[in-house]
Amino acid sequence: MPTAKKTPSGSYRVRVFSHMEGDKKIYKSFTAATKRAAELAAAEYANGRREIVKRRLTVKEAVEEYIKANENVLSPATLYGYECELKRMKPIHHIKIDKITTHDVQLWVSDLSKEFSAKTVKNTYGLLTASVAHFEPEKHFRVNLPKASKRRPYAPNNGDIQRLYAEASPTLKICISLAAFHSLRRGEIAALKYRDLQGNKLHIHADMVYGRDKVWTYKEYPKTEDSDRFALLPDDLIELIGTGEPDDYIIGWRPNSITKRFEELCNRLDIHVRFHDLRHFFASMGGILNIPSLYLASMGGWENSGETMKKIYENKIVSMQDKYAEKMNRYFERLKKV
Repeated sequence: MPTAKKTPSGSYRVRVFSHMEGDKKIYKSFTAATKRAAELAAAEYANGRREIVKRRLTVKEAVEEYIKANENVLSPATLYGYECELKRMKPIHHIKIDKITTHDVQLWVSDLSKEFSAKTVKNTYGLLTASVAHFEPEKHFRVNLPKASKRRPYAPNNGDIQRLYAEASPTLKICISLAAFHSLRRGEIAALKYRDLQGNKLHIHADMVYGRDKVWTYKEYPKTEDSDRFALLPDDLIELIGTGEPDDYIIGWRPNSITKRFEELCNRLDIHVRFHDLRHFFASMGGILNIPSLYLASMGGWENSGETMKKIYENKIVSMQDKYAEKMNRYFERLKKV
């Protein structure tokens, strides 16, 4: 519940969200002589309204309201994902959230599991429970979710990388190099502009995301702080990239185009790897070359192992990071020439 604030007249006022009118949020104000009285009046209204809302809202309406309430703090890609998940709830759209039971949800989850992966089912169920809890915090479901099959991340071997690199077009060579030798994600590769390249240092800070309008959009800042990083590129890759206007994209392909072209190459060579597996190759080779995990995580845009000690006490020495990057570059240069 919002805190009451003192007005110039000496009384106290608090505002409570009432409803939406189109895209506009409507609030109701409560004013009283004391702070406690204003907050009590607001609390009584909010509790009463919550009961009315619970009786009125269907699952579809509750999820839509939840998405609206969070749309300014979520990425376009997340919002697009939510809208896809809402469509998967169609069999229970009509049920009122104060009436929906664990049995209703379990039947829906079981049917959903026939068509979608365990991860998709879990994410969709998570949106449902978050939306219901937004209006009815005390409501809980006891549902059995499908078990995810444990997938061992595949790291392509040296032979796979050599063949892929040798047979790729010049632009795809750049994409493969950035992913396998510098651990860039496909969205990061698609978002690179020539102004991000200064000498041999590449600033990785942007992303290309798929939004609710079903359009790929350039996003200036990455999803996590660890993804904002620099890569030290070798001379042959700099030459392959060439030059362009500062705001021109280096690759000029959207992430799905990178994936499509990479899959076509893999199918032609009968190599069964995903584009994202190239990052696994980078991580695996970093371990083989004895690159300390702190520096490897920094180069790859991963969180530094999640350990509190590493986060707080172990600072990276930039010159040492360049040394390890050069060590990996030398190895990958030899690999490309075999």
